[in-house]
Amino acid sequence: MILQGKIKGYDGQALTIQAPFSDTFGFIKRKYGECEIRLDDGRRISTDQRRKIYATLRDISEYTGHEPEYLKELMKYSFMAKTGKEHFSLSDCDMTTAKEYLEFLIEFCVEFDIPCAESLAERSPDIARYIYVCLKNKKCCITGQKAQLHHVDAVGMGRNRNDIIHLGMRVLPLHWKLHREAHDIGQAEFDKKYHVFGIRLDEELCRVWKVKKE
Repeated sequence: MILQGKIKGYDGQALTIQAPFSDTFGFIKRKYGECEIRLDDGRRISTDQRRKIYATLRDISEYTGHEPEYLKELMKYSFMAKTGKEHFSLSDCDMTTAKEYLEFLIEFCVEFDIPCAESLAERSPDIARYIYVCLKNKKCCITGQKAQLHHVDAVGMGRNRNDIIHLGMRVLPLHWKLHREAHDIGQAEFDKKYHVFGIRLDEELCRVWKVKKE
C-alpha cells in the first residue's frame, strides 16, 4: 500500500510525517509497525529519461509485434503490479519513478533477449545494477549475447578456477570475443573503452555461475 503525506516537522534526527489514512482493511489492528518512506524532491522526469524509456519501449514493441501504445500501457501496468506503485504518466512523473521504470524495462530486455538499437549499458541509470542483472542472466553486459565469466580480480597463474573461492571476487559477464579483448588490452583500458567495471559475486551469483562460494 502506498500513502501520500506531508512532512510536518524535523528535529534534527527524525521526521514527523502526517499521512491521511482510513484503516478499511484493518492494517493497524494487525500491528504493522514499520513502513518505508520515499521523499519526493519535486523533480520531474527528465528529457533524457523520457527518451531512453521510449527508445526501450520501441525496441520491445518491434521485437514482440505489439502496437506501441498497447505495449506502453502493458509494460506500465506490469511495472505497477511488480512494485506496488500507483498509476503515473511519462509526461510528468517524478524522476525516481522514471528511473525505476527505465530499470524495469532494461531488465525485461535482458531477461527476455530483446534486441535493442543501442547498448543497454548506455541507457542504464545504474550501471552496477545493470551489470548485476546481466550476470544473473548470463548475458554480456555490452552486446547482450551469451556471456562468459571474466575475472576482473586476477585468479593467478596455475590456479584451477573451479577450486578457488569466488564469493566476493569482482567479475564481468562478457561475450567470448570481448572476454579475449579484456585480456589483450588490459582491464583498465577495457573499462575505460566500454564504461563498465567489475561487480563482486554474492551467493546468488555464485549459484547462477556454479562456482564455489566457500
